[in-house]
Amino acid sequence: MRVNEKIERITADTLICGIDVGKKMCCARFCDFRGLEVYHKVWFDRTKKLDAIGCQITAAMYKENKNDVIIAFEPTGHYWLNVDKYFKDCGQETVLMPTYTVKQAKEMHDQNPTKSDPKDAMLIARLTSEGKYVKPIERDELYQDIYSGYHIYDDISKEINRIRNKIHVWNDKYFPEVEHVYKIDSVAIKAIYDNQLLPNEIKNMTDEEFTELMVKNNSRANKKSIIKLKQLCEKSNGINPDNFTKKEIKRLYERFQELLKELEEVEKELIKLASQIDYVEKAVEITGVGYMSMVGIIAEIGDLRNYEHAKQVLKMSGLSLKESSSGQKKGKKHISKRGRAKLRRNLKQIGICLVGKNNFFLQLHNYYTTQRDHLLSKLVSITG
Repeated sequence: MRVNEKIERITADTLICGIDVGKKMCCARFCDFRGLEVYHKVWFDRTKKLDAIGCQITAAMYKENKNDVIIAFEPTGHYWLNVDKYFKDCGQETVLMPTYTVKQAKEMHDQNPTKSDPKDAMLIARLTSEGKYVKPIERDELYQDIYSGYHIYDDISKEINRIRNKIHVWNDKYFPEVEHVYKIDSVAIKAIYDNQLLPNEIKNMTDEEFTELMVKNNSRANKKSIIKLKQLCEKSNGINPDNFTKKEIKRLYERFQELLKELEEVEKELIKLASQIDYVEKAVEITGVGYMSMVGIIAEIGDLRNYEHAKQVLKMSGLSLKESSSGQKKGKKHISKRGRAKLRRNLKQIGICLVGKNNFFLQLHNYYTTQRDHLLSKLVSITG
């Protein structure tokens, strides 16, 4: 919705309920289309049955002779989701007030920097009357499954990176030579961690014994790499291990393998869900666009068909451009970064892949960065 459409939505017959959502107690205040308070403030417990606030809203509508209501609240953490579901189940319209908007307007409200729940609730209601609200993203069952699944996928990816970094630290301390030969996620390194081998133990083994151990469950192991690692262990500078060193690396590596399997399973399920969407199938036909990139975008913004223009997605991601210019001063343009960081990351990754793998987009990127009159930086060309 455009700003004018949002303002026109609020009429003289509309009651606006602004709610400051807390972990337990919430405060609601009411105003009319001009921002005048019309009913007493109401406190209610979010963790209990919400019929109490529903009855208060009905009473306020009856008292003020209003036949329409719009309920606005600040998306505080995850607490607002239960309140939003209750009002939607009741058939009432809900909107969100961006946190940054509330923060910036706080002092304009009463020229006072103080903060309180009743003040925030009234501020949310009055900002709504001015059309400053946004509509929450609504997802049907398929898009909600993708949203929830992608968050699990993202959490597993973060945990994999955390465990990977811990293995790097362990290697740096006790076995610094191993990563000169093998990568952590390679098949060949599994024998070392499964057998809890340390450089001093490998040094005491013969070449034949070490080779036999490395190829036991991996017949395709490179024997040159095995001999190279054995030679490096002869002059290892790893520190002396303590009693729990071997247990630590075995635990870390087993968890690392478990997470990789979990990630693969979740990825397959997400791709299966995304393949049910027609435009995803068409998008992945473009060289440089993958299923998981599209899944990441859909998880953040829902159905792409709900948007009228690409600029809406760019603004939501924080990729819209900003500048500070005044008089004769012309400021440089930068992306605002005020939006969904995960969406911005996915769009940037798609841009990089398109430039790297798709000749058409590479030529377009070269034109914007080297040939046109007003050249763009490489990053702006990719993200813009």
